[in-house]
Amino acid sequence: MAVLKKRALAEYSQVVQEEACSKPLQLMKKPRLSSLQLEDELVADTLERLETNDDLVAYLNYIQRKLPFHADDKVVLMRKLIETYHRSEQSHIRLKIIGIVGDFRKIPKFEIQLIINEVIKLLSMETSHKVCASMISVLSKLGNLLVCDSPLLNKIINIGMQLLNNSSHLVKCHCLSLLGGLSNTTNLQGENVKHICKFTKSQDPRVRTAAYDALLRLHDRGQKLELCVYTDVCSALQDDNENVRQSAMRIVWVLSHTYPESCVMIPGCQDEVHLVDDAFAKLCQAIGDLSVNVRTLAAELLGSMVNVNPHFLEQTLDKKLMSDMRRKRSAHERHWETVTSGEWASGARWADDKPRENLDAESVSLIHSGACGAFVHGLEDEFMEVRSASLDSLCQLALSNPRFATLSLDFLVDMFNDEIEEVRLKAIDCMTKISHLIVLREDQLEIILGVLEDSNVEIREGLHRMLGACRLSTKACLKICVQTLLDNLKRYSQDKRSIWRCLQSLGSSHPNLTLLLVPELLTVHPFFDMPEADVEDPSYVCVLLLVFNAAQFCPQILSLFEEHIRRHYRYLRDTISNFVPRLQLAGVEDMETQVDFDTNTNYFLQNVMSRLNQPTSTNQIKVWDAACNDLIRLAQIDSNLAHGVELLATQLECHILIAKVMNSPAWIDSSSLNAQDGDVVKNLIDQLQRCSLRLQYMFSNLSTEEKLLIQSTRLQAMAIQLVYIVRASNTSALALSDHFVSRVEALKGYGNLPSFAGCIVKEISRLEDTKPGVLSRILLPILQAHIYVAPFCLPAKAFKVNAEILEPTGESDNPQKFLAGFVLGVVLDAEIQCLAHPEYLRVRVKYPDLNAQLIIPQESHLKTIKQYAQSELNENITVIPEHRLRTSVLVSHQVWTESSHIELSLVLDVTEPEVPSALKRWRGFSEDSFIIELCKPVRVLVSPKPIKRGI
Repeated sequence: MAVLKKRALAEYSQVVQEEACSKPLQLMKKPRLSSLQLEDELVADTLERLETNDDLVAYLNYIQRKLPFHADDKVVLMRKLIETYHRSEQSHIRLKIIGIVGDFRKIPKFEIQLIINEVIKLLSMETSHKVCASMISVLSKLGNLLVCDSPLLNKIINIGMQLLNNSSHLVKCHCLSLLGGLSNTTNLQGENVKHICKFTKSQDPRVRTAAYDALLRLHDRGQKLELCVYTDVCSALQDDNENVRQSAMRIVWVLSHTYPESCVMIPGCQDEVHLVDDAFAKLCQAIGDLSVNVRTLAAELLGSMVNVNPHFLEQTLDKKLMSDMRRKRSAHERHWETVTSGEWASGARWADDKPRENLDAESVSLIHSGACGAFVHGLEDEFMEVRSASLDSLCQLALSNPRFATLSLDFLVDMFNDEIEEVRLKAIDCMTKISHLIVLREDQLEIILGVLEDSNVEIREGLHRMLGACRLSTKACLKICVQTLLDNLKRYSQDKRSIWRCLQSLGSSHPNLTLLLVPELLTVHPFFDMPEADVEDPSYVCVLLLVFNAAQFCPQILSLFEEHIRRHYRYLRDTISNFVPRLQLAGVEDMETQVDFDTNTNYFLQNVMSRLNQPTSTNQIKVWDAACNDLIRLAQIDSNLAHGVELLATQLECHILIAKVMNSPAWIDSSSLNAQDGDVVKNLIDQLQRCSLRLQYMFSNLSTEEKLLIQSTRLQAMAIQLVYIVRASNTSALALSDHFVSRVEALKGYGNLPSFAGCIVKEISRLEDTKPGVLSRILLPILQAHIYVAPFCLPAKAFKVNAEILEPTGESDNPQKFLAGFVLGVVLDAEIQCLAHPEYLRVRVKYPDLNAQLIIPQESHLKTIKQYAQSELNENITVIPEHRLRTSVLVSHQVWTESSHIELSLVLDVTEPEVPSALKRWRGFSEDSFIIELCKPVRVLVSPKPIKRGI
């Protein structure tokens, strides 16, 4: 045993000596690269040690993923990459290295000129066409970072001109793209443009496409294309490559907007038309192209050509050629020919003034035969993309031409029967947009109302909005419409609110037609007492909404109301006041009708603003608190001022909390006070954080100055929290200080910053060390100097996000049962107004055990249902989307002893933009602080049942 032990010990000691040799230690020298900074020496050594191509490509990919990194001395790294480039014989490795060298432009303060010179040197020695094309692409990206008219930029352009003679189509395409993106646009007759135009005749379709795209790029950069290219571009519309045809169509569209009134000759005759009309005809002809992409693009471009001749425009809805394929002269031309010939038409000869020449379809002078019925062909296309694009263009052109809108009405109505739901919905939206230009006939209305039987709720509600916006021609149309809507309500009871809105709009827009139907709708008889209808009947409520909204514009209807109808009016006015207008009914005791006075809210608002702008007093917090209460009450009184006043009240609430926190000595020194005072200050700071987040994310449609003022208030709240953690707590504030500095850095590019933000940016820019202690010493005097310095603003056009949950209503006492541990789907239907950040919308589920869950709704469940405009004096029209959320909230829990309520609500979760990953690991982080409630929660009774075991 002793021998064995000695031998084992010897073997063990020998193994230890082998581990100490250089070879295993060399394996441990694998470089560990951080995500922020790469060490040049390690990278250079690694590049030299890698032997196989696969390892080299993997390491190059690793370097590219880590870009950009800090530039201490990255010239050495670039030199090593270039040396590796020269040693490599594989083109794909050289291609990867060129991409990394080009990405060096992302490194802050790195010399772009050095990268350009190195790439130009490598380009002169490169033989691979793919690598050359990649180098040209890199030069194009780097050239965009140079100043115009710099010598280096001209050198890049000259290289691109020289390489246009390369045999590779790939190199030519990248050179054309370079010339289109970097050429000087001040010289309208530039040689570069002429060179580009030469390559539109290239044999390779890819080069032709790149040439036309380069011309489009020049136009986007401000260079005006010459009219002489129009003929060549029109010939390219017949190219056998669809990409060439698409690029040529875009240039034709550009020229039609640049030279709309210029005249061009029609091939085959002596007539001239405006260029916009000829271009319109060319694009209409492309509707019949074999490629679906070409047809879709042609349909999209037609919508913006609003300056086209109305005669040409109307011809797109008629498949028949004019004059039965004959060109008929005008009466003046026939009379002039008779005078010059010395003969007069005696009338004795039959048809002596008939058309004397037969024309081919391709030579019709007014418009090309392919343009006849272009929209008809587009709306009947087999592909959904073409039909959808045709509907959009048809709607845009109809909005600019009322006669064309009337002619296109029948075609839009036919699209209501399309097989694709998306196309049907788009047709409904297009009809809604042009509703103020059209009047629906009875035969058209029958086709439209048939869509109400559709099972898709979005299509039904879209049709409700369209009917509410349209004008009906006769009493029979209104009667049919009302009856069909009532049938729709019986079949789909969930459409109740949408039908109410529809009938509300119908009554307001058709008061005279409604007057003729009142006796029939309300079963009113001049001599007999009719039975009183039940006010809880949904159909009867719909009829009342129609009649009441028509009565505000037609006082004759009021005389037809019986006593029970007046009682029903008073009841509905109290329950659904949003749908029932104010009416001057005799005998109805209503405070709204008895008192009619001017609230004079503007004068009151000016009084509040004057109090806020007064010099600082000793009881400033009380003044602000009283003004905040007045503003909240004012927002409840005047709905026109509500959004702006609520923003001002929220901003005022933030400054009240700031003043309360800073007036308490516990926010910078909690050692000398009791724990209760410290908890009060902590709660005030938490309230301040939530209030500042509401101020930042709940209001939209603000100017730059107003946004900066809100950002300054948010920055002030973050500064108070940072100083409190550093001075009055034992929690680490390193993550919070880094986040604060990043927010300050984001404001450096703005001018005219508010007082507090300007001081913070100025002081932070001077610091070299941004540790929490240093920041707190700088922030404290600035905060103390700005306690009562609060510039308030009243935005005139601000919008506040608001949500309302329509379903579930929270009134049901019947529990929804499901097996414990399984999932229950609760249907949620909500309307959200002025939602500026839909990506932050969440559904919060709160269980009886106080656990909460945030659910991200699917994008397809949140849809824009309406766009409404608000304007003042017809200026600065602002379009704000209204969203509709229809989703199923998944609820799951273990067994409960009895049924209990869960709470559903809509919130904004701003954790992602406000909290970086490092701050989430902070000990004082709380997710609840970054949740913004949009509505009151709705209670739903649920009952998870235990699973029954089978026998």
